Amino acid sequence: MHITHCPQCETAFKVSPAQLELAKGWVRCGRCSHVFEAALHFETTPDIPASPLPSSNAPSLFRAAMAPAEAAHVAQSSSAHASPAKSADAPIPFAWLVGAAVLVLALLTQWVVAQRNWLAAEEPALRPLLSALCACEVTWPRESEAVLIESSSFTENPQGGYTVQLRLKNTQHHPVAMPALELSLTDLQDQILVRRVFMAEELSNKDHVQALRDVRSTLNFDLDEKVSQRVIGFRAFVFYP
Repeated sequence: MHITHCPQCETAFKVSPAQLELAKGWVRCGRCSHVFEAALHFETTPDIPASPLPSSNAPSLFRAAMAPAEAAHVAQSSSAHASPAKSADAPIPFAWLVGAAVLVLALLTQWVVAQRNWLAAEEPALRPLLSALCACEVTWPRESEAVLIESSSFTENPQGGYTVQLRLKNTQHHPVAMPALELSLTDLQDQILVRRVFMAEELSNKDHVQALRDVRSTLNFDLDEKVSQRVIGFRAFVFYP
């Protein structure tokens, strides 16, 4: 037996003297189909001289002579690539699927707990379920940007003291928690003289503002005489403490 190398792709394969004699020394590479003279690319000195025929006869003789060698080469290639193909088609382990499902469920539960107040406001029927799920209190969502001061006024009462009237509106399509109010009284230079915070229960007897509804609030308070003489204006804004 001789070992020859394809000059085009460097593939090595064995050929027998009988095959060389039958094909007049011509072979075809089983990998790239290149036709070449085997004796010119032996690894060892050939035992018999090879006399090549004209190239017109080489292909037909080669096919008969090299069929065993091509079959062996194809078998080797199929064996070499069998493992990757089998690995690519292997099913995902069941434990991985279970682990992925548990992870997705945990993330979903975490999101539901974090958004429990908003979900309960959108769907009040979910409030008992959400409370049981997180083992905590479900309150109204706090969305300070949703509550606007539609109108406000600051007046001094003839009988003494001052009154602030407000109209707060919820611009969301679900209820939100009643906010607190920070009221600042200013002087002629717009400097703050007094600042006071009114909690939600002081603004209204309700703990929330209905969706797209407003709440009116009236606040009465007294001021020190020295301060009241300097009060010119006021500022008000709502927030959640």
